[in-house]
Amino acid sequence: MVAALRCDPIHFGPIHFDQGGFMKARRQSTLWVGALALSLAFAPARAQSDYPTDYPRRPLRLIVSFSAGSAADTVGRAIGDELAKRLGVPVVIENREGAGGNLGNAAVAKAVADGYTLLLGTSLMTMSVHTTAPPPYDVVKDFVPIARVGVIPLVAVAAANAPFKTWAELIVYSRANPGKINYATSGKGSSSHVYTEMLKREFGFDAVDVPYKNVGMAVTDTATGINHFFLANLPPTRALIQAGQLRALAVGARQRLAAFPDVPTFAELTGRPDLEMALWYGFFAPATTPPAIVARLNAELLKAADTPSVRARLDINGGVLSLGSAAELATLVRADNLRFRNLMRELGLVPAAN
Repeated sequence: MVAALRCDPIHFGPIHFDQGGFMKARRQSTLWVGALALSLAFAPARAQSDYPTDYPRRPLRLIVSFSAGSAADTVGRAIGDELAKRLGVPVVIENREGAGGNLGNAAVAKAVADGYTLLLGTSLMTMSVHTTAPPPYDVVKDFVPIARVGVIPLVAVAAANAPFKTWAELIVYSRANPGKINYATSGKGSSSHVYTEMLKREFGFDAVDVPYKNVGMAVTDTATGINHFFLANLPPTRALIQAGQLRALAVGARQRLAAFPDVPTFAELTGRPDLEMALWYGFFAPATTPPAIVARLNAELLKAADTPSVRARLDINGGVLSLGSAAELATLVRADNLRFRNLMRELGLVPAAN
């Protein structure tokens, strides 16, 4: 690696050919030619250094803003394993859950933009950021999108022994027991919080949110009946649904899931075919990460995601592979940021300062 060279301006005044003047002029000319040659020598080196031919030289850190076992963690580990094979260096998963994903997201926004700290981001980046004032980061300005990789729907679950067996029965039960229904969330501004508040308005019922820092605890407390229901990511709930400890009431996909063909979609229940409650997943880096590194990561991530092992992991969890370029992900982030900011204002979830 060539160290940066600092060249002060060279000023060329009149040349006087008095005694020893010829030698003085020749020395100045030699200095000028030498400086020009040196600057030309450094020009290609600088241009070449713009492309990271030696990247990566050490392990990458992939921050997942949710706990181990969450949907984001499942996606991150599946693709991280394949990315490590392609790059030839380890991809170390770091779970930083809390504040609806804001803690992990903010950590990446403030990280050194050298291509060695990445974020597995989700739709939550465009939701939870609006729940605090001032926001911990600017989802549009503080990150550079790299690639979109997948989509996983949400599922409303309740304990197997809950006093209702369907979503419609839950609505009837809540109206008959005003002020006594609660639901779990994975934090203020999380998908479980925002979408449930939207469903409360859509179906006209009431329930009090119970925020959890850890998704696993929210799932467990729902399975034991402490919470009446939970609009959760599918991965941490699937095994308990199949084991009969949780009952799936409805799913946020536009079509019924092959794994749960008897469970209706919210699109069916509302009569709105376009209604979808799902999370997209994509990779991001700090905003000033060099474009050449972003391009390299985009190419490798899309290849890493489009593998049988990743497809299988997504399919098991009810997700689908949904590959997109950096530009497409950037467009999606801008659109969702505006959409959720407006929705959360309508629902009264945004602090006044936002």
